[in-house]
Amino acid sequence: MSITKFDWGEELHQTVVKSLTTSFGLDFLLLNDQQGGDVNTIHNVRQGIYATEAERQRFEQREAYDSHHYHSHENYIAINREGKRQHEAGTLTDTYTGKRFTADDKKNLDHIIAAHEIHNDAGRILASLDGTSLANDATNLTFTSESLNKSKKAKTMNDFVAVLKEQHYATKQEIAELRSKPVLTEQEQKHLDKLENKAAADFERMKKADEKARAKYDSTISESYYGSSKFAKNVASAALSNGFRMGTRQMLGLILAETWFEFRERIPVIFNTHRHAFSTNDFLSDIGDALRAVWERVRAKFHTFLTNFRDGAIGGILSSATTTLFNVFFTTQKIMVRLIREMWNSLVQAFKVMVFNPEGLSPGQLAKAVSKLIAAGVALAAGVIINEALANIFLFPFGPELAAFCGALATGILTLVMSYYLEHGALMKKLWAFLDTFKDKFQKALEYFQQVNAELDRYLLELVALEFIVDAPELETFSQHLRTVNSEIERGLLLQAEVERRNIQLPFEAGNTASVRNWLSKL
Repeated sequence: MSITKFDWGEELHQTVVKSLTTSFGLDFLLLNDQQGGDVNTIHNVRQGIYATEAERQRFEQREAYDSHHYHSHENYIAINREGKRQHEAGTLTDTYTGKRFTADDKKNLDHIIAAHEIHNDAGRILASLDGTSLANDATNLTFTSESLNKSKKAKTMNDFVAVLKEQHYATKQEIAELRSKPVLTEQEQKHLDKLENKAAADFERMKKADEKARAKYDSTISESYYGSSKFAKNVASAALSNGFRMGTRQMLGLILAETWFEFRERIPVIFNTHRHAFSTNDFLSDIGDALRAVWERVRAKFHTFLTNFRDGAIGGILSSATTTLFNVFFTTQKIMVRLIREMWNSLVQAFKVMVFNPEGLSPGQLAKAVSKLIAAGVALAAGVIINEALANIFLFPFGPELAAFCGALATGILTLVMSYYLEHGALMKKLWAFLDTFKDKFQKALEYFQQVNAELDRYLLELVALEFIVDAPELETFSQHLRTVNSEIERGLLLQAEVERRNIQLPFEAGNTASVRNWLSKL
């Protein structure tokens, strides 16, 4: 399309209408974007964000925590028994201080990750794992002093370390005061022992023990849930559902757009026809003709609609899988879910053109086509952001509709500006021309014959424009003669005779193959 023929108004109208009928018009009906996506992940449920109400209810209706149940597990009892043997042998070490237990020291077997925390962990419940088995895994059990264990209670290690650091100075002062006394009562001695155990806590050792236990704990939950058929079914179901809805949105949106384009052409004609003399029968007849024209237009582009459904479905499936993958590591906001979906829709089309190159484009033209598709995706993403921002501002009646229109308008303007620059920008023209230097010999030959064909078409149009001084019956007779000849040689002789009879000047010698080839080589 040349610069002089670039109709900004019409192009903007078509782009805005297509955006309104797809990305900004049917999302509310066919797509339900939500924070965190459509599939539950361990990361999200630990933040209280659920994709399904069933999983939320399962977490809220969990059984109450029973300390005895967790502390009577067979593994807890076995490790406690082994710890007692090592304590009696003088080889047992306090994990949180690094010191050996003396015979008089009181030890406790501690759940590094508190049993209470594990019991109420939404990630564990999502994975349907037994809390007592996880809490009493060997990597989560360790020995420490009774005073540290009782002070820790159900706190996380980070919280417990933070408390000990806050109390460290006061603990040191209290220890110094008790040690300064010449004689301590039995109660004061016990209190001093507790304070010294607290003061002896090695924060780095405690954090390392917690990191090791949590790494094993989180790994067990992740492997169990993400490797389960439950997760696979949820991902597949969400992807297929999103793909179908996305494909339907694209197809239905384009059908609505084409319907509007047809009505837009016919409504002014109908209005002008009936403006001065209105007839109900004629009006209904014209409306019927318009509807039939719409049907014919839609039917003619049926294959295009199916292609858009397929591309939209693929984009929807990929966007759903991508959103789920992101939510494994962090929670996606509602607008990000939408942006991922819209960008994948553009990327699928760009990838299809880039890989399959259905029109056999040269390197430069192929790069330009792919760039336009990606630019359209970027413009759509910008429109989505504008739409979401304005939707939070336009809180009055019809505010959401106005926000959607503004988003579609912004998408249309950005799409046209970027497409125009990619097509007509001086720098981009140089880039496409440079890439076209990498054409292979077949592409060059194809383009040469395309140019020859275009020149022949132009010349034929000039011939058609000549005024033949013949009447209709004579022209009909000549056409019949052309149709009845049985070979190209006879047809050529007939045309040559007619050209000579009418003194038509040709740029080559009729019937001379060398002359024709010489003319073609100069095109």
